[in-house]
Amino acid sequence: MAVSARARRLIKRRSSARPWGLWLPSALIALGMAVPLVYLLYQASSVAPDVWARLLQTRVPGLIVNTLLLTGLVTIGALGLGLLLAWLVERTDLPARKILRSLFIAPLIVPCYLVAICYAAFFGANGLLEKMLQSFGWEMSVPSIYGLGGAAFVLILATYPYVYVIVRASLERFDSTLLDAARACGASRVRAALRITLPLLVPALSAGGVLAALYSLSDFGVVTTLRQQTFVSVIYQQLTGRYDPSAAAALGALLVLLTLLLLWGQGRIWGRRRFASEKPSGRPAPLVRLGRWKIPALALIVVVLIAGLLLPLGVLSFWLVNSWLIPQTNALLWGTSGNALLNYLLNSFTVSVAAASLAVLLALPLAYASVRYRDRWSQTWAWVSQAGQSLPGVLIALGLLFVVLRFLPGLYATVLLVILAYVVRFFPQALQALGSGLAQVPACLEEGARLLGHRPLSAFARVTLPLLRPALMGSWILVFLSALRELPATLLLRPAGFDTLPVRIWTAASEGFYAQAAPAALGLIGLSIPLLFWLHRGSSAQGSVKSYD
Repeated sequence: MAVSARARRLIKRRSSARPWGLWLPSALIALGMAVPLVYLLYQASSVAPDVWARLLQTRVPGLIVNTLLLTGLVTIGALGLGLLLAWLVERTDLPARKILRSLFIAPLIVPCYLVAICYAAFFGANGLLEKMLQSFGWEMSVPSIYGLGGAAFVLILATYPYVYVIVRASLERFDSTLLDAARACGASRVRAALRITLPLLVPALSAGGVLAALYSLSDFGVVTTLRQQTFVSVIYQQLTGRYDPSAAAALGALLVLLTLLLLWGQGRIWGRRRFASEKPSGRPAPLVRLGRWKIPALALIVVVLIAGLLLPLGVLSFWLVNSWLIPQTNALLWGTSGNALLNYLLNSFTVSVAAASLAVLLALPLAYASVRYRDRWSQTWAWVSQAGQSLPGVLIALGLLFVVLRFLPGLYATVLLVILAYVVRFFPQALQALGSGLAQVPACLEEGARLLGHRPLSAFARVTLPLLRPALMGSWILVFLSALRELPATLLLRPAGFDTLPVRIWTAASEGFYAQAAPAALGLIGLSIPLLFWLHRGSSAQGSVKSYD
């Protein structure tokens, strides 16, 4: 049926007009997500000058050095390891490359604080390794895992998969004709790689490096377990040990400044560069024959997989067997006392489902406004709502604490406050996932429904929403997984007696009761595996990797 030009102009005018029924809720949602960060900075500006002077003279210089050293080591290590592993599975004749592609992201199933706890128990004084050596009659001193080196090592194991995934995606899309042209001009294989391949991987390396740096800046579990003082660990100590909220607010503001400087630096270096997953027309690059280097490469891969996956899982399995063999622990875990494992599982599941559902529900109108109406205001609200996306959970919890104690004291130490913290913390994940999904749904489909007489909401529900179902499911799972594993915000905001799986793991391990921590840890991993597998399959099918600077 032909559509008149007048009808087309009418639909276009209506589509470009700002719908206040969508714009106003989007603005309120964005401002609500930014309130904790804004109020945290306000509290920091109200800190007395003598507190600032004391912190700047005593704590801040050492914390800046410790935090930047750790961040630098982790970023360099994750970039090097992730780049090397991605190159091995995509550009060489290494055997079993299809299996290795999945194994290299498998360490993501184990939360980094669990890896740190396992390493502390294995390499610590009177730990599992020392006892194993003594059982064979060997008296040897075990290298200390505590401090800067141990924390950097564990965080590298936790962050290299992010670099690996991004770099591998870039290598998959690489057009080999560029290398052929360089070789035809007389360049050696090494020179062609340095002059052609490496510069084209710079955007991917930049994105992966920023992810690794932000991860190490915001980490709580690893640095606390391995006794490396950073801004996050000291902020937590100020809130739980000394209870000095003024000092915590001041240190939080400095951590916000460090994070913004990092993001600003990346933006200044790489500008507004973006890279997408469009498949090149050229043929894949031929595989490099490793020859005598195949054995060292396989040895490196075995070491990485043992260190990042098998050792933590082995330690957890050992503790699990011990928990079954100790009657008191077995009774404590399975419900003969008031603290049963099933209660922790139910608590974690309940708050994670609520947070994921609420985050996706709130992100949907804002994502729709920012994708369909690309005006200044919709983009501003999208940016405002993501202002705290790179901040650690400790700072989100701290900002919420200040807001609740000042304006809503009835929410203090409630399950609802924990859920709100999860929503604020992981809202950007839902928004970005939904925005990416909406961008792939042509707006002309909705316009066609409008031409057939449907109202805007009806057109969205009947046309766009069914096509958006994979993105909705993916964003929900992403937020659910993140909330399921969140530790510092839960520790600070939970009501008394409300333990989630991460809290139970942390509490038991902090007191040395590893047998009690193991079942909760393996339960957390077991919940994560199928959902991570679903996300991995979905992202592989779409083949999309985007960087937003």
